[in-house]
Amino acid sequence: MYDYDVVIAGGGHNALACAAVLCKNGIRTLVAERNDWVGGGAVTRELTLPGFKHDLFGSNHVWIHANPHIRELLPELKEYGLEYIWGENEIMGHPMTEGPGVIVHRSVDKTCDSIAEYSRHDADRYREIYDGFVEIKDGFTRNMFSPPSPPSYLPSAMERSAEGLRMLRNYSLSAKAFVMENFENPHIQAFLISWALGPNIKPTQQGAGSTFYIMIPAIHVYGQAIPKGGSIQLPNALAKYVEAHGGKVLTNSPVAKILVENGEARGIRLQDGTEITAKMGVVSALEPKQTFLNLIDEKELDPGFTRAVRNFTFGDVASFRVHFALHEAPIFKGGNGISKAAFQRTIGSVADIDRHFAELSVGVPSKEPPIHAHCWSLNDPSRAPEGKHTFMIDTFVPSKLASGTWSEIKDSYSEELIKTLRKYTTNMDDDNIIQRFSHSPEDIEAHNPCFVGGVPSGGERTLAQMGYFRPLPGYSQYRGPLKSLYLAGPSCHPGGGISGMGVITAQEMLKDFGLSSDD
Repeated sequence: MYDYDVVIAGGGHNALACAAVLCKNGIRTLVAERNDWVGGGAVTRELTLPGFKHDLFGSNHVWIHANPHIRELLPELKEYGLEYIWGENEIMGHPMTEGPGVIVHRSVDKTCDSIAEYSRHDADRYREIYDGFVEIKDGFTRNMFSPPSPPSYLPSAMERSAEGLRMLRNYSLSAKAFVMENFENPHIQAFLISWALGPNIKPTQQGAGSTFYIMIPAIHVYGQAIPKGGSIQLPNALAKYVEAHGGKVLTNSPVAKILVENGEARGIRLQDGTEITAKMGVVSALEPKQTFLNLIDEKELDPGFTRAVRNFTFGDVASFRVHFALHEAPIFKGGNGISKAAFQRTIGSVADIDRHFAELSVGVPSKEPPIHAHCWSLNDPSRAPEGKHTFMIDTFVPSKLASGTWSEIKDSYSEELIKTLRKYTTNMDDDNIIQRFSHSPEDIEAHNPCFVGGVPSGGERTLAQMGYFRPLPGYSQYRGPLKSLYLAGPSCHPGGGISGMGVITAQEMLKDFGLSSDD
């Protein structure tokens, strides 16, 4: 007798999205989560004071609205408490040391007008990239939310024309190289490089040029949304959906072992010794090293495979965050409307970006680093007590320090971020701060072991670990090295972020179970 048709290790939003699709198709699925809450990287907690709801990790929901299978579920998830609040005007503000700054609006026309205050040429180039995406949007969506194609497919299709070769070269460039070739104003160059580094990548990392053909248009095509009440409302709604459709979500249930019998995954053993068997399959939504080095006996795996797992890297670009309870929302310096945006990036110069990452590469936390700032209570007042605000700033830091530990310097480094914040704002003095709470890379990994070294991207986004190579060569199709073992989560294609990619895993499982076609 089997306990469930499918069991899933890990209760992040991707695991729950996978379970929701399976349950919708009549497959009894159990999800086991180590914490007493679900969500993984989409988690909201009251860190500072009661009533102030802080998103610990992912907060900006863009890619999930490009996911066709999630779009099908959204009307049903609304019945389980998920309500999205959309950014319709000012979406992202970019205060600068000179000039009015740049505002990214939902409207591409208004965004180009903002860029044109620095450079008409750059505004026109921005629009060209946007227009090109509109023509390929459907193909992009299909490729992003399907198993990745072999690495030869794209070059073989694009090498047949001069225009295709130019695009293929652009895709291969680093973020910095792409921007310096395509945009001329130094302020716009810094703005676009900073934006492209969002997935914890480095400015000179090769293969990031393709990011611009997705990043620039997506915010205008798909928009930006946040769940009312915090990011955790997405996994909470998915969990309720799963249980309403015959599944089960267990919390406080860390997985200690994936059960294997005759080379086939047959269930899981929880840390308390409970064994839960699966008739049809086991899914790991955890990162590869936990899955294959901790949860599966080494004797069950080929030595070459485990060697590849050990070589999987998470990168050294970690995050450092400071959460605030505020009396009033930050007022940013710059042109009219910049403070209306709930999300901000402070923009210095390209040289400042280079210095920041040069220091990071040798394990030194940067002085007065550029920051990302989020004040989601501007759009969602339910995240703070009446008249107050929830706020967060973060920056990129070394995962490991050249000397000392993050716990030793956490408080003093929080002051460095606040120093940058005050350089770009007019009202962030001590009187406005009710309470604050800091998260170093060590704290981030302690909260979620899948964020190894405080890197929340699920694995380094290099050419060797993206697309057909993610998470490992030969295992990009959401199936593991054992029969009936499947993979989900940010270590799989398309990578980190709130995208609901677990539905791709579910679609592949349905094909294997004879419940779906390849169409």
